[in-house]
This record gives sequence, structure tokens and C-alpha cells, in this order.
Amino acid sequence: MRVGIVYKYDSLSIAREVAEFLEKNGIRAELHHIPTCSLEDCGTVVTVGGDGTILRTLQELIDPPPIFGINTGRIGILTHADPGSYRGPLLRAVRGELDVEEFLRIEAEYRDVKLLALNEVAILSSTQARLIEFEIEVDGKIIDSMRADGAIFSTPVGSTAYSLSAGGPIIDPYSSAICFTPVSPFRVGWRPWVFSGDREITFRLKPLRDAVAIADGNRAVEVDAGGEVVIRKSDHPARFFKLESRLSKIAEKMRGLR
Repeated sequence: MRVGIVYKYDSLSIAREVAEFLEKNGIRAELHHIPTCSLEDCGTVVTVGGDGTILRTLQELIDPPPIFGINTGRIGILTHADPGSYRGPLLRAVRGELDVEEFLRIEAEYRDVKLLALNEVAILSSTQARLIEFEIEVDGKIIDSMRADGAIFSTPVGSTAYSLSAGGPIIDPYSSAICFTPVSPFRVGWRPWVFSGDREITFRLKPLRDAVAIADGNRAVEVDAGGEVVIRKSDHPARFFKLESRLSKIAEKMRGLR
């Protein structure tokens, strides 16, 4: 068993402690400050940081191993334990004693570029304080057209992130769905859309100005005026060890933000 440990810049000491703990229990561990695709060859990935560290790691992994998150960040909806409580659950995870659950990821395709996201793909105006105009097409049928600062396409897991801040709904993380939430639309009485995860969604940018598509706040691609971005469910879900009800944890974290 080989375990890859990915840590954020200010959590190196805890990452080293985790590696030493695993080595003492006969488990090979390797440290990664910058995640790479080589982590796909590990049996388990441990992240030491917050939700952002997990998202940054998943950006590099097409077919990810199960993740165990140790939270040194602020919210930690995706993580499993804190630096004082990880030892027992982590050993159970790497020894195969915990179930693994999968969560939908989405991909955005523009020309020959693909972006992969666990939380969301946001398509925003390239020009600050200027609107873009676009159409949303679902399985070949136009369902909306508007002017706005941009559009957010989120997963159920990502519904508590950027989409929520823009007025989108909280979606059961175990469902298969893609949510479209406009960003500051120039319209009264707008509502977000929640589509089946099996739908193919096309974002069609009108030839007014350019935009930028950003996956999980990490990777980005410039979208030319008049361009199309296709959003669909990825064939490769994210995998996490199961410790508690993800729905209960989300509810607890949301109550704490009020």
C-alpha cells in the first residue's frame, strides 16, 4: 500500500506527522506539496489542508483513488478529521475497513480543452463590470437566454460553494444533478435550474465580448465571443472514504455560517 499525502503550504509539519504515523504502522507514505497525476497510482490519497486542497488535488486526477481529508482550513465540508482526531479513522481507511463513496464530477469542453470539476465550472465575463449575453441549451433545446455577469454550473457537492453564494439551492450531495445558477443576471425574478446529471448542457456565448471558464477556482480557459462550452457529467467521479452522513455534516456546517 502506498499513500500519497498532499498538503497546503502552511500544513507541512502536520503532513510530516501523518507520514511518520503511517510509516510506523508499516504503510509507505510520500509527501506532495504540488499534486500530480502520479497520485493515481496510490491506494489512498490523504490531504492535509481544507476543501481547497482537495479540489486542487482532484484537478490533477482523472481517475482518483479514495481521499481522506485532514482539515486544517476553515470549513472542511469534504474532510474527515482534524489534526487531533485522524489516527484511528485513517488507519481504518488505508487498511480497507471503511466504505468508499462516489460523488459526481462535471467536465466542461471548449474546443480541444476539457476542464474537470468537483464543485463547479463558472463562466464569467472577461471584462470587469461588463455583462455577457448567453443562451443555455439542454439536450439540443434552448431553455433560457439572458444577460448576466456569468453562469455557474455546479454539482450537488458544489451546490454549497460558489453557486450557493449566487443564490443557488443546496442539493443532496448523493444525487445526480447539474445546477445552473446565473451570476447577477439583468432580470427580475430569475430562478436557478436543476437538471438531471445525464443531460448535456451547452453554454452559448453571444458575439458581444469574451468570457473565461474556471473549474473549481483553479484551471481556466478563455472563451471567445460566440463560443460554446459543453457541460456534462464526467465518467470519473470523485471518491471519498465514508465516515458519517455527508448530508448531516453539510447541514451542521451551514448552520455554523449563519
